[in-house]
Parts: sequence; C-alpha cells; structure tokens
Amino acid sequence: MNKREHDLIEAIYEAPLTEPVWSPSLKALRLALNSQGIVLLLRLPNEQDRGVIITDGLPGLEGEIGDNPYSDHFYSMDPFVNIPDNITVTLEEHLDMEALQASEFYRLSLEPFGIFHIAGIELSSGGDIDASLRLTRNKSEPGFSAEERALLNDLIPHLKRALRIHSRLESVSSEKELYAQAVSQLALATFFINENGLLVEANPMGERLLAANRGITLNAGKLSLRRPVDTQKLRAAIEAALKARARGDNVFAQAMPVYDQSGDCHLGLTVKPLAIKRHRESESEAVVAIFASDANARLDAPQAALTQLFGLTPAESRLATALANGLSLDDASKNLHISRNTARAHLRSIFSKTGVSQQTQLVSLILKSVAPLG
Repeated sequence: MNKREHDLIEAIYEAPLTEPVWSPSLKALRLALNSQGIVLLLRLPNEQDRGVIITDGLPGLEGEIGDNPYSDHFYSMDPFVNIPDNITVTLEEHLDMEALQASEFYRLSLEPFGIFHIAGIELSSGGDIDASLRLTRNKSEPGFSAEERALLNDLIPHLKRALRIHSRLESVSSEKELYAQAVSQLALATFFINENGLLVEANPMGERLLAANRGITLNAGKLSLRRPVDTQKLRAAIEAALKARARGDNVFAQAMPVYDQSGDCHLGLTVKPLAIKRHRESESEAVVAIFASDANARLDAPQAALTQLFGLTPAESRLATALANGLSLDDASKNLHISRNTARAHLRSIFSKTGVSQQTQLVSLILKSVAPLG
C-alpha cells in the first residue's frame, strides 16, 4: 500500500466523525483522483424524498445540498443507472456518449457544470447500505485510467465500512435526540454531572428550576442547595454514586428530600450513576444524573394531545390540565374564568370521556399519559 492509498483510507474512516460529515473526506478523494467534482448520494431522490446528497468541487453545489436540479427532476432522467454493484464503472463504457450528448439530461444537468467524464460506484451490501459515488472531469481532461479505477476498487471495502459506521452513528444519534426531546418535556428536572461534580448539562425543566431560585443554584459550576447541610448531603450522594459506578453498580440510587424555610419538602432529589462506557472517558463527560421533582412544577399538556388521546374539547383540556397541576375545582374555575357549575359540567364530561370517576384518578391518568410529551 502506497502513501496515497494509506492517506485516503485514513480519510475515509474519519468521514463519519467529521463536521460537516463526509465533506473533508470527499475533498481528499477528489483531489487524489484529479477530479473536478465528487458526489456522494447517501439516499437517492424520489418523488416524495429529496434524498441526501453531499458534493465537493462543483460550483454552487458544495457540502450537503438541499435545493438542487438533480433532486428536483433530473434524477428521473439520469441514464447512468443499473450499473454493477461494488465495482468502478465509467460513463463511457456504460453509455453511447454521442447519444448522451444529444440528450436533455446532458444539456441541462451535466454540461452546465462542465461534467463529461464520470466514474461511478454503486456501494451496496444487500440492504445494510445503498449509496452511490460519482467522480467527474470536464471534457478537456482525459477519462479515468485503469490505474485510477483500480485504486477506486481497492477503496470500495473501506467506503462501505465507513458508510456502515455512519449509518450506525446516525441511528444512535437519532435515538438519543428522541430520548432527549422526551426527557426535556417531562415535569422532572434532570442534571448531568461529571466526575469533578460540575454540571455538564440540564434539561429545560432543570434550567427553569435553576433560574427560579427555588433552593437549588449553581456555585462555581456545582449544584448547591439553600441549606449547607443539604448541599453536603447532595455532595455525599454524588460521591456514593461515583463509587457505585466504579464498581459497576448501575442499580444504585440515592434519594433525598429538600425542605424549604417552612419545613415542607418542596424538592425531591434522586442521584444515579450512568453506565461506564467501554472507551476511555474524558473529564467533561457526564457520569452521574440527578433527577429533581418540584412540588410546584406545572404540567403543560398541549390541548391537541389531550383532544387526540381522550377526545376532550379545548375547554375540557384546560380544566383537566389545571386539575393535574394541583388546583381544586373551585380554584380552577376561578383561574379559567368559568362558573363552578360550568366547571362541574366539564368535569362530568371529562370523566365520561376518560373512563375515570375521581379527580385523583384523572390527575394520575394525565400525568401517566403521553400528553406531557406533546
């Protein structure tokens, strides 16, 4: 293996980790093959989907392109299709070039970008990945040589592995984003702490709790409670969670109440260790999670979600949400500016639609439903 091939393989495996993804690797591949442009189709366009296309070297079409002529309609006219999988094929050997130059596709899609020579690869592994790579040159340049095609063929296994890694990372990232969105909507403040006890991240409820000055604040990057004794207990709980994590005890959880000046418990904290990763962890990574339930936190269940789940009217949804936030029927009717009789009529209708018969059951039903995630 020569140095050029070694450097290209290294760039290929870096592709899923770069930002923007694949772009630096495509540029390295384009330059090494003396190409004018390079196009990676991660997902092919169709009538319902614009696809995912990343390019380098084509004027006006750099990086991941959204609005582009190919995705608009040229994909349906593209004659460079149905080529064998996992082998480099040139446009010249696949098509009659005279007929191609007379076609609308060439005049509208290739010629404006100076594209004449194309080396194409269909990167496929029977369902796991299905991508297309195209390298281009203009008419004044020679076509792709046998040596260059051989180099591309040698790179195909590495391109496929990198695409597999990219696909796996995309799936994990998508799942993580979904979970993060779900957690961010819950009426539960969540804080992530690193091994030095510093706050790494908080969900929106956690950020609101910190901003509300309700007895939990940040002091030199660490969570602190209003009473020093509570802060000491929290630090001890974090230390215990770190020790539990070190011995692989992911079931460990330590709960502690936080009292206000009147002696009422207004916050409940639970400290849990996060699972140890298989690779080396940096000092900035979260290792402990702290969940905080706020007795005064308000549920904001969207009316549309309650309507879809239980068939409630907007007025019934507003009343149900008020009750779920701990208001009595009288207080809810005052806040909503409706009479008590109207509130009672709404409540009877809510009971009928949700199948419960008590206000406490209604509150539990709403809190346990997916409405807060809407």
